[in-house]
Amino acid sequence: MNNIVARDVMSRNPITEDSGESVIRAAQIMRDKGISSILVLKNNVVEGIVTERDLVTKIVSKGLDPAKITLGEIMSSPLISINEDTPLELVAELMWKNKIRRLPVKRENVIVGILTENDIVRISPGLIEITREISGDKNYQLIAGLHGICDRCHEYSNNLVYRAGKYYCELCYSDIISSLNE
Repeated sequence: MNNIVARDVMSRNPITEDSGESVIRAAQIMRDKGISSILVLKNNVVEGIVTERDLVTKIVSKGLDPAKITLGEIMSSPLISINEDTPLELVAELMWKNKIRRLPVKRENVIVGILTENDIVRISPGLIEITREISGDKNYQLIAGLHGICDRCHEYSNNLVYRAGKYYCELCYSDIISSLNE
């Protein structure tokens, strides 16, 4: 898992629209292409993002007319993005810290893709626990009900402990902590 980086799982060539485009047109594009977000351009530079959630919380819930509102008016900006070489675990942590579910991916300051929480789940279901705030302590997480193979003893466990990028059964984790305290 430590070798997987953003470029390995991102969706390439994300959809972009000009900031002056109407929200209704963007919603139609999202529907037609089966996507949940559009990157917003200002002067041909990506400046923000509009998501399905933005459509609901900023337009529909307020009873606004989506034909009269532009993407530039509702986009989230400044845009948080990552480099294509960013390890997936760090991507998940960045999503968690910023409470976001998608990140544009850059190569030499040019956006070449977008990485979503769903992309991460497809590759490593355990990393979703990071994005969903299982615990406030990022160094130690007892993930009740998350089961899988311990990275140390390679035995199956119903309750894995996440620590420093690895998953441990409770017994192996206790051994590690004991050895650190000696």
